[in-house]
Parts: sequence; C-alpha cells; structure tokens
Amino acid sequence: MQSMKHFACLLLVATSCVSAAYAQRVTRDIPYATAHERQVLDVYAPDGAKSLPVVFWIHGGGWQAGNKSMVGVKPKAFTEAGFVFVSINYRLLPTVDMDALTNDVATALGWVHKTIATYGGDPTRLLVMGHSAGGQLAALMCTDEKYAKAQGFALTVIKGCVPVDADTFDIPAIIEVAETRARVHQLPLPTNGFR
Repeated sequence: MQSMKHFACLLLVATSCVSAAYAQRVTRDIPYATAHERQVLDVYAPDGAKSLPVVFWIHGGGWQAGNKSMVGVKPKAFTEAGFVFVSINYRLLPTVDMDALTNDVATALGWVHKTIATYGGDPTRLLVMGHSAGGQLAALMCTDEKYAKAQGFALTVIKGCVPVDADTFDIPAIIEVAETRARVHQLPLPTNGFR
C-alpha cells in the first residue's frame, strides 16, 4: 500500500512537470491583413519555442460559417508535441467571392511564413491542415504554387498537407447532393460555394 501511495505521488509530480514543460502562450486576433475584421489569426506556441515546425489550421464551415476558435484540443496536442499552432479566420461567402476568400487564406499563410519566427516557429517547415471547406482550402494552398509565389515563398516550405473530412474534394458529388436535396424538398439551389 505504501509503495502504491509513493507511485501515485511520483505520478502526480511527473504530471505537473510535464504540464509545466508544455505550457503554451497564446496570442489572439493578430491581423494578417487590414481590410476586414475577420482577417486575423491566433498563434499558440510552447513556452520558449524556437525554430519549431508550424501547423497552419484552416477552419471549415462550407465557406460560409465557422471561425478560428473551432480547434478543440488541437493547439494543446500540437504544442505539446513541439509545434507552433496557428488558426486563422478568413472572410466568408456571400460577403466576398471565392477568389477573395482563397486569397485571405494565402495572405494568412504568407504572413505566417514572414512572421512566425517571432513566435518561435520555423517558416521553412509548414504543415497546412484544414477541416471540410478548410480541407479544400488546405489542399489548394499545398498544390497550386501560385498562392505561395504571390506571397513570396516557394511551395517547398510546405512540408505536409492534411485535409480532414475530404468530401469537399468531390465537387460533382456535392453538386449532385445539393440538387437532389433542393428537388426533394422543393428548395432553391444554393448560390454560394456551389457553382
């Protein structure tokens, strides 16, 4: 029994040491552009971060909803694993068109490349991730070099791409589902993020 109490005590001390070792600092609502209040991002970095790889997170929401706070435990998980984590907002449909929305994401990625060293990140080791519509935007950033070039960096600094919930890649299927739902429920077709 005594050894069990000793073990429990050691486990508690070890857990607090690990938590202390992985303390993070969060800087919220950093503007990456100045045209709109949604052009902001949050940076989560482990205390003492220096030259760490960077996770660039793009939220989902069908290009019409969502925000940078939709991250769950991702910042904690990634900072504990030795990453800097960045979560962005971007302008949404129908306020802007897809080109403006996509350029917001590219501009935020350019800001990260130019500025993330200040927060302890390595601008040459970017991992671009996103969920749903954010997954589609992540795949676009990682495969079309025009976005990186427009921001003044080479696509090769993106070391990985993780588009989560990839149904957004099958655009013909999405259109077919939307048309079927509209027909069955006698609803008008969506006008944004659809065609």
